[in-house]
Amino acid sequence: MKRWIHKHIRHICVFLALWLGWCGNVYAQKNANLPTRAELEREKAQLQRQLEEANAHLEEIRKNKNLTVRQVQLLQNKISLRDRLIENLNDEISLIDRDIRRAYSDIQALEQDLDTLKAEYARQVVYTYKNRSMYDYLNFILSANSFNQALHRYAYLKRLRDYRRHQVQSIIQTEALLKEKISLLSASKQERTQALSAQQKQMEQLERERKEKNQLLLTLKGREKQILADIEAKRRAQQKLDATLAILIRREIEEARRKAAEEAARAKAATASTAARSASEANASPAAALTETPEEKLISSNFEGNMGRLPWPVEKGYISDPYGRHQHPVLSYVEVENNGVNIDTEKGAVARAVFEGDVVTATFDQYNRWTVILRHGQYFTVYSNLLKPLVKAGEHVHTKQPVGIVYTNDESGETYLHFLIYKGTESMNPALWLSSSH
Repeated sequence: MKRWIHKHIRHICVFLALWLGWCGNVYAQKNANLPTRAELEREKAQLQRQLEEANAHLEEIRKNKNLTVRQVQLLQNKISLRDRLIENLNDEISLIDRDIRRAYSDIQALEQDLDTLKAEYARQVVYTYKNRSMYDYLNFILSANSFNQALHRYAYLKRLRDYRRHQVQSIIQTEALLKEKISLLSASKQERTQALSAQQKQMEQLERERKEKNQLLLTLKGREKQILADIEAKRRAQQKLDATLAILIRREIEEARRKAAEEAARAKAATASTAARSASEANASPAAALTETPEEKLISSNFEGNMGRLPWPVEKGYISDPYGRHQHPVLSYVEVENNGVNIDTEKGAVARAVFEGDVVTATFDQYNRWTVILRHGQYFTVYSNLLKPLVKAGEHVHTKQPVGIVYTNDESGETYLHFLIYKGTESMNPALWLSSSH
């Protein structure tokens, strides 16, 4: 064994050096990817506010004494928010740990500097004491052989005195800095203890919420037939809404094409080839027909440029039913589809325009719930499940202008806005367009 180790010692050393270097790089990269303290504080404040809103909304729904699918969605939203809050606290602890390590390193370096300064100062004091006859100030200067030598001796003694004074100041400053570092280290340790305590409380609360959700799921699964009937009713209502939206958007596209054709006919200065090319472009895609005028092209461009930064269509809320096909929150074997998103909000909430545009229509369905459609160049935003509209067809609206009051189901206590975005006739995922700092 010893012979094998001796034979391969060079390879082992190279391997250990590479492994330590890799560990160091991973650790450095992990620290480099940590957010700043200010970013963590902003995120924590936002998550705590969202949790408070979710709690208030859940308590409002619980007053109805009826267990609903929406309660499961609310609990799942709370669990997701709390997971993120725990992750935020974990990042905060990592930052504190990094500060503690740096503080220990600084304290060690300062203690070494202080020991060096004190040892050097002590050597100077001992040397001066042993040679004190030489350093009798007046005798040393007056015993010079010439005036120039006396000046040199005076300058030397002055430099020596200044050097000692500088040593004393360095010792005092280093001791003060060391004391400050020790104080900061103590504060960081206390801060870490508080952060760990907060994280533990959040984890305990998370476990309680998961148990509550699982219990609620067991209860609701006993009402499978009723839930399936509700899913089917919502699917039919969604199909009717989608069909209505398709008709209205196609009508808007045809109207845009008609106006574009009339404009082309009136443009006497345009050549025949230019007119033909314009007609070709207008028929190329439904969305292209909606951007014929310079003004509409500008609106479309501005709308696209704000992807990920659009304000939310309600002041407070969260996405309870996401875009696209996904599992039902209670019946996992059932898939549901959503061409937009459902945003849970508070009772009496006002739906507002996410961008300036023109009102295409305000229409109601068989349940007497209203839908408002706004056009932004080649884009459309749809605000559905409204109690009543606050705008009329043909009006021009501005960003965040109220467009309707969100409907509240008095039996279940549910209040949600069904929000959609279209580019021409193609549905888009609204979650990708809305600001993440809501």
